[in-house]
Amino acid sequence: MALANKYRPKSFSEVIGQDNAVIALRNIIKNKNFHNGYIFSGTRGVGKTTLGRLFAKALNCSNYDVENGNPCGVCSNCVEIQKNSHLDLIEIDAASRTGVDDMRELLDSVQYRPSQGKYKVYLIDEVHMLSMQSFNALLKTLEEPPSHVIFIMATTETHKIPKTIVSRCLQFNLKLVTDELIKNNINKIFKEEDVTSDDKSIDLLVELAKGSVRDSLTLSDQAISHCDGNLTEESISQLHGVLDLSSTTKLFEAIFKNDVKSVVEELKRYKSLDVNYEILFDRSLSFLHERIVHSTLSEYHSTQDLHLYYQFFSNGLVDAKQTDKTRDCFDISVLRCLTFSDEAKSSSKKKPKLKEVKITKTEANSEEINTPKKVEITEPINEEKTDTSLAEKKLTPNNWLEVFDKTDLTGPSRAFFSNLQLQKVIDNTIYFEGAEMFADRINKENIQNLIDSLKRLNFPEYKVEIDSTEKAKNTPSSKWEQQRKRDIEKFKKEIINSDLVANLKNNFGEDIDEDKIMVIDHEE
Repeated sequence: MALANKYRPKSFSEVIGQDNAVIALRNIIKNKNFHNGYIFSGTRGVGKTTLGRLFAKALNCSNYDVENGNPCGVCSNCVEIQKNSHLDLIEIDAASRTGVDDMRELLDSVQYRPSQGKYKVYLIDEVHMLSMQSFNALLKTLEEPPSHVIFIMATTETHKIPKTIVSRCLQFNLKLVTDELIKNNINKIFKEEDVTSDDKSIDLLVELAKGSVRDSLTLSDQAISHCDGNLTEESISQLHGVLDLSSTTKLFEAIFKNDVKSVVEELKRYKSLDVNYEILFDRSLSFLHERIVHSTLSEYHSTQDLHLYYQFFSNGLVDAKQTDKTRDCFDISVLRCLTFSDEAKSSSKKKPKLKEVKITKTEANSEEINTPKKVEITEPINEEKTDTSLAEKKLTPNNWLEVFDKTDLTGPSRAFFSNLQLQKVIDNTIYFEGAEMFADRINKENIQNLIDSLKRLNFPEYKVEIDSTEKAKNTPSSKWEQQRKRDIEKFKKEIINSDLVANLKNNFGEDIDEDKIMVIDHEE
């Protein structure tokens, strides 16, 4: 017998992870305050049908234990309900009986009193699959049913049930069961089944179950068969195409260090092992979620990169579901993290430049100058030295655009300050102003990046003050936009004066002017 059936709860005390629903049902039976209908909603494998059967068993139990809140389990009603052979528990699979005729046939039997127990219980599974006509047929009976009739409905999609039905029922939203409870349940069952396992193999089964008790037992059944009763992390990993739990940490440590080689090697290893990339997406999102929460609580850690990475993996998962290319989407998500990493700016080194040699022509050396000579200068110049003349001018609103182009800012810091206008410089304090959406989002790390970048250009260590205003127009971003427009206009004129346009006009009579040319700017 399957573990999910063998270890299905036989009393309320055996139900795990649904304490709120169990307490409410026990109080309903204790106080005999019965409602017309009940809806158990929740994802797969959390106990919807099980709670419905237990409620029906408690309602019809001859020796119900009010103090402990459990059916006796030994009377004829309890035994037959446990065997699914009780005449007064009518289970309907709404997925296969969606028609209005099926519902009318069912409702015709409502008027007859129970043959064995106290109540006639109709348990409708996947009730959201019923047609609208079936719901309409059920509506009147559900509103005023006979006193001996109780409707119990189970569904995974409550939003598909008409409001008129929901408003006439008590609804219990069953939550996902915690990993700890599922782990304890698996260990308990393995002990009774005499199955050996290590902790990491159990952790993998819990991870794969994703909060579903039934899925955890089905996966355990499969693992027992595959491993012949001796479960190990390696064997479970091979069975389900998953990696050890530390692999995600290893991958992100390489991403944080911008270690391209290690990251690519990990991606190749994943491909060679034919891993389950959906699980890798889930692990990555969970890992980043934990890091974001931890960094948010820590005063000295920035979370902007982590938020960006989380967005990459979220978008990658959406793309994977749309394209069915899960591995490609995961790889691209990882590589995007490398592209936008703040560490990426330190991975590329500046090339040395040669000294510029100027030769002035005079009468004395005119002959030497007319004769070409090859002059090699091997002394490299540090790029920072070329900016000394710029630093000597001091930083002002007039040269801010020129200075900004020479900074090595990257990522969010460059994006923010490119949209700010330098208003004034007093002593060693720089005053910026810009739109609220940029000015208010700049943090201490962005400001420190600017200060360090200016110091590398031989400027002194400035302090930075930023004000919000909508009047800022003289920004690096606006300068680039204006230059881009000029480049496009220049490009249009080059097209008009090209041989191609001249040939079209001469051979085909086509008269093309600038208004007929549309330039698509891919950098916008």
